[in-house]
Formats: sequence, C-alpha cells, structure tokens
Amino acid sequence: MIPRRPVRYVLSRLALKSAVATLAVTLGLLAGGGLAATAGPPDPTGTGEIPFPFPSENGPIQPPTTPFAPADDVIHDLGSPVLSLTVMEGAVGRLPDGRDVVYAVPAGENARLNVVDLHTRQLISATPLPGAAGAWAIVVAPDGSVYAGTYPSAHLYRYSPDTGTVTDLGQPVPGESYIYGLTADQNGNVYAGTYPTAHAFKYDPSNGQVTDYGSLDPVQQYARSTVYDPDHNKLFVGVSTPNARLLRIDLATKAVEDITPPGITAKDFIDLDYADGKVFGNASSRLVVVDAVTGEQVKFTDSTTGTQVMDYPIAARGVSAAGPGGVYFTSNTLALTHYDLDTNTVGPVTPPRTVTRGGSIGYGWVTENGVPVLYGLAGNYSGGTFRYNPADGTLAQWSSPFQYVPSPLMHELADPATGKVFVNVYLNGSTGSYDPATGKTTITTRQGQVEDWNWDGNGKLYVGIYPYGRLSLWDPTAPDSPTNPKELFSLVDSHHQNRPVSVVPAGNRVYVGTTPAYGEYGGALTVLDVPTGAFTVYRNLVPDQTIASVLPLGSNVWAGSGIEGGQGTEPKATEAHLIEVDPSSGQVLSDIVPVSGAATINELITGPDGNLWGLADGVVFVVNPSTGQVIRQLPVFSGVTGANDGALSWRDGYLYGVTSGRLFVLDILSGESTILRDHGLNRLTQTPDGTYYTLLRPDGYTNPTNLASYTPPADTCPQSDIRAAVWTGNVDSHVQNRFVSYGCTLTDVLPDAEADWPSHGAYVIAVDKKLRQLESDGSVERWEGVLIRAAAARSDVGS
Repeated sequence: MIPRRPVRYVLSRLALKSAVATLAVTLGLLAGGGLAATAGPPDPTGTGEIPFPFPSENGPIQPPTTPFAPADDVIHDLGSPVLSLTVMEGAVGRLPDGRDVVYAVPAGENARLNVVDLHTRQLISATPLPGAAGAWAIVVAPDGSVYAGTYPSAHLYRYSPDTGTVTDLGQPVPGESYIYGLTADQNGNVYAGTYPTAHAFKYDPSNGQVTDYGSLDPVQQYARSTVYDPDHNKLFVGVSTPNARLLRIDLATKAVEDITPPGITAKDFIDLDYADGKVFGNASSRLVVVDAVTGEQVKFTDSTTGTQVMDYPIAARGVSAAGPGGVYFTSNTLALTHYDLDTNTVGPVTPPRTVTRGGSIGYGWVTENGVPVLYGLAGNYSGGTFRYNPADGTLAQWSSPFQYVPSPLMHELADPATGKVFVNVYLNGSTGSYDPATGKTTITTRQGQVEDWNWDGNGKLYVGIYPYGRLSLWDPTAPDSPTNPKELFSLVDSHHQNRPVSVVPAGNRVYVGTTPAYGEYGGALTVLDVPTGAFTVYRNLVPDQTIASVLPLGSNVWAGSGIEGGQGTEPKATEAHLIEVDPSSGQVLSDIVPVSGAATINELITGPDGNLWGLADGVVFVVNPSTGQVIRQLPVFSGVTGANDGALSWRDGYLYGVTSGRLFVLDILSGESTILRDHGLNRLTQTPDGTYYTLLRPDGYTNPTNLASYTPPADTCPQSDIRAAVWTGNVDSHVQNRFVSYGCTLTDVLPDAEADWPSHGAYVIAVDKKLRQLESDGSVERWEGVLIRAAAARSDVGS
C-alpha cells in the first residue's frame, strides 16, 4: 500500500491539458465532443495552479454518504451470559423470632441483602439496596440492625430485622466511592472508613447525624479498616497503600494519633478487630497484634514451633470475636486457627481442621444448648459456611443459598476456532464460553480477574490476571488441572506490578504491559521467553507511567503509556508517550508524544498501510514506525480514557473501535468518524463470521453485565484498495480515493486493472464507460473523470 499523501497536491494547468490531450488521442472518436465540453477543474486562485483535493463547481466536495447513520440502537443486547456469586464479607445475627441467620450482600446491580437461616440453611429474604453494586463492609449492631457499607457511591444502608425493610442513609462523606470496615459500639453507633480520600466517620442512629473525622492521610487514599475499642472509647483505623498505618482516634476529643508499630512494613491493614485490650490486624496477610493502650506490637508464641513471633500468616477478613479458646481465623493454608487470649499463643485448633471453601470472611457466636458455637462464612464465591464447636472440636461445612446474580463482566475474547466468545467476571474471576448458536454459556474455569488475554496461535491463551500481576497459560480444550491454567509468573512481590493490561504473544515471546501495584509509580514491560520460561522486567521505561498497550513490530516493540500510577495514587505525569523498545536490552530507541496532552495510549495496531495506528484518549493517530513521524491525528471524541479502555479492529477497509463507552467506525480515507453508539460499551472482539461482540452496561447500571453484538453492513468489495489516490494500473490519477459505498472505494468500482484485458484500448474504454455512470450519479466530479481517464490512457494496462 502507498502511504497517505499530503493533504494538497498542486497540478499545473499545462500538465492537465497535456493529460487531456493524451486521453483524447487514445479515445479517438469515442470521445466525440464529450471531453471538449469538460472545461477541467476550476481555478479558484487564478494562478494557473489547481489545488488538490479539487473544489467542486458547486462548493467544497462533501465526504461521500456512507451507511453509518446510527439507528435507535445498532447493538443487539444478548443479556447476561453469566450468573455468579461474590461476597466480600458476612455477619451473623438473630431475627426477632429467634432464628439465627447470616447476612451477606452478593455483588451485583442493585445488590441485595441476603438473609439465610443458619440451621435450616434456607434463604429467608433478599432485599434490594437500590444503587449499590456490592458491600465491602457489614456489621450487626447491638439492637440487631444490620448496616452495609457499599460501593460505588459509598452509601450506608440499614436493614431492620423487625420490619424486613432497608433504609438508604445516604452518603456519610460526600464524594467518596467505597465504605470499608464497619464497626459498632455498645450504643449502636457505627463507624467506618472510606475511599478515595481516607476519611473515617461515625453514624449516630438516634439522630441520623454523621461525625466526619476528616481525611486521615494527605497521600494514601484508603481508610481500609476500623474497629471500636469499648474499653477506652477509641476508634482504630487502618490506612493503606503504599504503607500500612495504624491510627487511634479519641472519640471524645477527635484527636488522631499515629501508633503504627515501627516493625510493621506491610502495605495495608485489610481488617482490624478488638479483643481483651488488643487490636488484631491483617497487615498484608500477616496477623499482627497491638496493645490498645501502649500502641506497642505484641509478641506471641507460635504453638507449632514454640518460638516467639511478631506476626503469623492469615488468610481471612480478620479474626472472630472472643469466645472459648480465644479468637479464630483461617491461616494461609486454610487451617482453622485460634489465638489464645490467656496464653498469647497462636496455632491450629486441636484436632486440626481445614476450612475447605476458602478464607473466612465473617464470623459470629451462637449459643446452642448452652454451648457457644462459632459460625462463619468461607471464601467469596460459593457461599461456603462452617460451624465449629470448640467444646468437641467438630467442624461442619456447607454452602448457604445466597442468590447468584448477573455478573459484572471484565473481559471478552472470541475463539477463532469455534466462534464462541469467552467472557470473564469482574472480581469473581469465573470464565464462561458463550455459544452464539445456542445463546448459552458454559462455565469453564476461574482465572482470576482478566485484565487482558490473547491467543498464542496454537489454540492456547496467555492470560494477564489481577491481582498479583500474574501471567498464565490456559488451554481451554483441556480439563482443569494443577497445570491448566499454568501460572508463568507473578510480578507483585518481585517488581510491584499488579494489572497486566496488555498481553501480546509474538513468535517465541510474550510481551506484557502492566500497571504498578497499589500506591506505587512506574509500570513495566515484561518480556517472556516462551521456550525457556525466563522473563525480563523493564520498569519505568516511561517514568511514573503505566505501560498500557504493546505492539511488536519487526525486531523491536512499541509501547503506549498511561499517566496513571497504581491504584491509590494521583498521576505525576501529564501526557502519554509512545516508545520504541529493544526487547533484548530494554533500551528505549524512540520516545514521542503522538497526541499532546492525552492521558492514555490504550491500544496499538498495525494498519493496512504498514504504519502504526493507535488510540490516545479520543484521538486515533498514525505513526510511521521507520521514522517515528506522526502522520495523522483523527479525532473521534473529546475526553480522557484509562489504561484498559481501548480496542481497535480493522474490517472492510474501516477502523472500528470501542473506548470510553463508545462504539465508533473511522473512514480512514476521508478521516471522518461515526459514533455508532455513544455509551455503555467496553471491549471489542470479532468472531470468524464477522460479528463484533462487546460488553454492555445497560442504562441505569453501574457495571457491564451483558454481552452485546454488532453486525457491520455487508462488504461487496473484499480486499479494498485503500490507497489515498485513485490508481489506474501503474499510474496515479491524483484524484482522491474514497469510499463510494460501504466497503467499496472509488478504485474498487473502476474496471479491474489486474484483469486480462484484450488490449489497452479495451481497458480505457471500460474505464470511460464506468466513469460516465459515476459522473451521472454524482459519485465523481467531471474534472475528476478527466484525470482518471488520462491516467488510464497513460497506464500500461492491457499493453
């Protein structure tokens, strides 16, 4: 393909008259008086030079009409392909009629507070929390009321077991998105932390008043956990990422004190609990204990080794309230473990018990026949529930019947072999295979949250997974096993990367672009050598920025950046860069800013012209990879996008894309773009039959829960000639090429110069005949026809 030429050419009248004379001689009598009647293109400047594109005699030439005018809705809503269960935290309580229950809020649109009987194991009710998509925090107050702290608008809800109704208490701290770590005092007041400005607050149910203790950290955005100390009327708050901080608030004076023990190097306090004068914290999956009065970290004894330790592995949403044997939790091996408050000893219960459904995410003590029994929820995705009796050491486990709901979707990818579409669930990590022929989805495996994935060319998928910055290799045709999917590496601990937002296999390498971990700056480009399994991480190639998109070209790789750092940070950079990198050394060979001020370059793709095409916020740009020159900038819309919010796809000579909720198509010849749908979409993938699939956020929803399809118009001109000018064989006519109907350019509809013509004259006559038709229907100006005829006459077609 010939690269797009500059916007204007200049053609002298002398050259034009020469071309017309050549054509007239060739056409002979066929021309009759027709050509003489054509005065040629207008000369608006009076200089004898004719600008290109030539203006019309009736005003500027308008872009050709294309069948892109959006209908009421061009996409076909296929509904929710996956139902799933994701529970962040649960709590145990008692109904007024004496039934012991467990409360939880499965994540989903207009999430519902589920109430399940612990003894009959039946769902009693599921009450909507309008506007909530889930709850990271839940607590039962002394009067039996249940409070849920939700997202994405950080509303607090109260459920009354007496009436079975929910009250939306509003947004305690205006402008916040998440509520974390609810705790209650003996008077029924509830406390919590927030994101993204790390506030702590108190809600007083007696008068509905909120006390805001302010933003607790000028940099860190998460007040991730709280616990109330009833013995000293203090509130402890865990601030998170990039450095765990433990704060103590005097509720009488509102004074805030930092009591973070100097030995703690964790990034976060995920949960806090209180028992017997001690604060128990989950500090980056290590249990730490702090004296509530002195603020000193407490040493305790590991019962397995008999040694004094400062921390202990924990995989749980904190510890239980105190009961017989102390407080309980699950360890990193899912062993049910207790901390004995009398002896300051920690270790597995006796006899050893394993909670098979996952880490514990909520607890409560229930008295049965005078004996305290511990109930808890385990794992986020199956409703796992357990009952442990410390008196006899028995452990029972089952699944509570929480409601499965339409799942918020994270990613999609078409299977080129089967035409099915894989979808992945946000947070939950389940993956399903949607069959367009049946409209049914088959659940396959739980990958984790997929940030990006791509085929390796041999029927396997490389999958980039959050959290932990993991890359896996998955064979969807083989059964699940300990090696399928197979984890290839994890970058969160070694290189502080956690979201692989661009995964691109190419030859014997896989290139991975990542965002930095929570509270960190500086993403990375990781290069995996497939035969050996070795990988090299190049961090901070663009200082303080994410590597949002990757495109191997030749022996090097191009990467687009995004200004964001890890979650919980504010950007330091101001605009995204496009860099060329030597993957063997990590040396940056070229560094350009293709679109000034753009926040993210979230997609890169090779164009049919051999150039690099990319998406920077709402602008499509074109770069010559040999020179690094920015050739074109083609605006689609105005706005800022994120690192995992762009997709581009070539089809029928057009560039289709999805970004910032929009589906658009770009006519690369005219530079005109059409927004086919202006909201609610994410991702874009194409099945072998040419159908596009995208994730759909239905109107009024918070997250994309549905799969949708879009079928472009039929292309009657496959393999279109999309050179910038109309060519007749080996001769450039200098007439601007363009689409005259969907998928068909002006060059396409002219007689095929590659056909077996009986003579040169036969080809020229055929061109003239077609041009007469195009001139009569207004597709071609008469002066354009002159130039094309002249080019055909000068060509060597049929010679």
